[in-house]
Amino acid sequence: MGICETIVVPFLDEEGILVATVGINHDITVRKEAEEAMTKINISLENNVRERTHNLEEMNTALRVLLRKREQDQTETEEKVLSNIKTLIAPYLSRLRESTLNTSQRALIEILESNLAEIVSAFSRQLSATDVNLTPSEIRVANLIKQGKTNKEIARILFLSIRTISFHRENIRKKLDLTNKKINLKSYLTTMD
Repeated sequence: MGICETIVVPFLDEEGILVATVGINHDITVRKEAEEAMTKINISLENNVRERTHNLEEMNTALRVLLRKREQDQTETEEKVLSNIKTLIAPYLSRLRESTLNTSQRALIEILESNLAEIVSAFSRQLSATDVNLTPSEIRVANLIKQGKTNKEIARILFLSIRTISFHRENIRKKLDLTNKKINLKSYLTTMD
């Protein structure tokens, strides 16, 4: 016989005095084995959960490291592209601009320079990524303001009216919360690099 559970039943006489007891044995081996098996399963599950939690934490750490590395690689790539454009393309654009070109050719050179600057500029990414929600036109205007261009020059470069450029300039100031503040927009945009 395995593990037993005994139930004792007392027999009392008429006066309540114990006369005899009867014991009933019940084999609970199967129940005890099942309880032990359940305990082992619970311990195994707890260990499994702990192990998986630990593995997930390690994977999260590894992902954070990979994301940081990716951001560093992206920054390095952007810096290399910017450096290459400044050394390999900008000098030729500058020489072209200084040559004898008609007005529309000069405007095209300026647009090309502006677009190149916008592509490689961390500034344009920062403006488009921030909560100010500048439109693509406003980003182009802001980039040219940052370069020190006047409304008239920007209008000529973008083939827009001076009034349209003024409208964009005011929208940019509103979105950057600079309305009615004595802050130079060009200086403010330059600090956003």
